[in-house]
Amino acid sequence: PHHFRHHRLPDCQTKMKTMQHRRIFFAVLNMGLGHATRSLVLLRQLQELGARLWVGSSGRALHFLQQELSGVEFVELPDYQLEYSRQGVKLFPLLLQTPRLIGLFHREQQQLDALHRQVNFDHVFSDHRYGCYLREVPSFIIAHQLRFIAPPALRPFEFVGIWFNRTHFRHFRQVLVPDFPDGRQGLLSGRLSRVRLQREKIRFIGWLNSLPEVKQSGAPPIDTLISLSGPEPQRSVLEEIVLQQIADLPGKTVVLLGKPEENTQQKIGENVQIYSHVNRQEMAELLQRSKLVVSRSGYTTLMELVTLGKKALLIPTPGQTEQEYLAERIQKKSWCYQVKQSQLLLKRDVKLARRYPGLPGQSPQSPVFLEFLREIL
Repeated sequence: PHHFRHHRLPDCQTKMKTMQHRRIFFAVLNMGLGHATRSLVLLRQLQELGARLWVGSSGRALHFLQQELSGVEFVELPDYQLEYSRQGVKLFPLLLQTPRLIGLFHREQQQLDALHRQVNFDHVFSDHRYGCYLREVPSFIIAHQLRFIAPPALRPFEFVGIWFNRTHFRHFRQVLVPDFPDGRQGLLSGRLSRVRLQREKIRFIGWLNSLPEVKQSGAPPIDTLISLSGPEPQRSVLEEIVLQQIADLPGKTVVLLGKPEENTQQKIGENVQIYSHVNRQEMAELLQRSKLVVSRSGYTTLMELVTLGKKALLIPTPGQTEQEYLAERIQKKSWCYQVKQSQLLLKRDVKLARRYPGLPGQSPQSPVFLEFLREIL
């Protein structure tokens, strides 16, 4: 945060007058709920400024946003449907899906073009949906992963992923990175956001945390909060492992299954409560009461945990090199403990994770995105 120059922001009335007639299309990638929850921060800010919003997404991400937002037009976009196996993310099967993905980029671009002819958008924001841009309208892509981390044996070929991103980023006016700058890279994202692009092409907009602030409640503390998320089938694989081992954990435990399309809860014994999904307010209250969080090392999850200063046990999605890199980086900084999913023993690993100090609490929200809006409007 100290890297930024602070400008005087326009007062609320001025911002409302500036934005109230703007028509904005905001596209969100469906891959777990990470993109949806971080985009929710920006969507709510745009709503507060009086913009008219059209939100495009698919699958669980779309369902989540429909639950959290009102007064918004929703559009179902083609689902990228990246196929993962129960053995983890495999690089070459993913590469084989590239031609199909490029076809989907073209389809969503055509869909947005058709909608634009009806609505006449003023701006487009896309959270990592490469085809959601308009040539004649200022379009911005939100991405922290400017390079795809390759396995060590394939590190010399990492330039291919950088070239892929650069090729698709050319359609957007700027790349908005949800992080703070730290030299040539991001403070939290590290090497993921370190690439050679024109300086004016990349804009750091600060961390995004959609959790509302909550007061200290009188409710009893939660010893372990387990939050499951991410793409299938690996989310379900982790759920199976957790539910088999959950009885071994001491103290009060809450499990969130990461299924916003369901509305169920279950109690196991005296100390274990399971929810299919909770809203952002409930999530904030649960996190505030939690002594330790068990979760994936997805970037959005880390942005939330770093603003809360929470202790965590991180379990990267197998083969998802971005999460593996982030988990290893955070453990090397001696903030949190991480373990491979295949080696997870909850009772042992939760105990080890409690020895770490946790992610450093930082300023939860910055005015950087509002500064950015003031400049482009």
